[in-house]
Amino acid sequence: MSAATDSRAEAAKLARLLGLDGPESLASVQQAPASELRDYRDAVTELLYDDDRALLQRAADAARLLPAHTLATIGERALGPLICARLTGLLDPARAVDISRHFSIDFLAQLAAELDPRRAVDVITSMPPDLVLDIAVAMAARGEHVGMGRFVAHLDDDTLAACIEELTDEDLLRVGFVLEGKERLGEVFELVGLERTQRMLDGAGSMGLGEEALDLLDHLDARQRKQLRRRVGSG
Repeated sequence: MSAATDSRAEAAKLARLLGLDGPESLASVQQAPASELRDYRDAVTELLYDDDRALLQRAADAARLLPAHTLATIGERALGPLICARLTGLLDPARAVDISRHFSIDFLAQLAAELDPRRAVDVITSMPPDLVLDIAVAMAARGEHVGMGRFVAHLDDDTLAACIEELTDEDLLRVGFVLEGKERLGEVFELVGLERTQRMLDGAGSMGLGEEALDLLDHLDARQRKQLRRRVGSG
């Protein structure tokens, strides 16, 4: 990946965290090194999650006293996705999953887009695969590719493969571009398969995603790139 492409991907993640309309909203900062943008994004995330942590922890502790369906109603109608996302990592994982079953899928998609998965790993890995799939599809429909990119590293191969099958080629290119932990793109390639990857790359230009396609190629190993060249040569 070129330094400019790396910075653009980090600007997209920062824009989503700040509630802006995409990396174009931060065009002036895309000249900064990607490492600096990443450090700043991490600092803002820490601020968002640590602010009022004691109050949030008390709310999470009190959640043990109410039925899961009641907590879901309060969360969806009164607290909203951002506060619920901050509460998620403070709950017992089994309790958080129980509550999640009573949320609408659309609300779960909004909540997931606000969630820092690193703070709720046990919750994510405890979620039923079919529910994870429904959330992924709903997030894609909302254009929450940055949020989706944060979760890939925390999904097992079977769940990830099911999500890949339901997502469009455009979704996969957009998620791959902003993926956290891009060392896993090689594994994603194996799950997507040679034929579909080639189709994604061939169609990237018409979708305005040429940079995203080149970024994907840059993160494949030599063997995988050779497989793609052979396929093109035999086509």
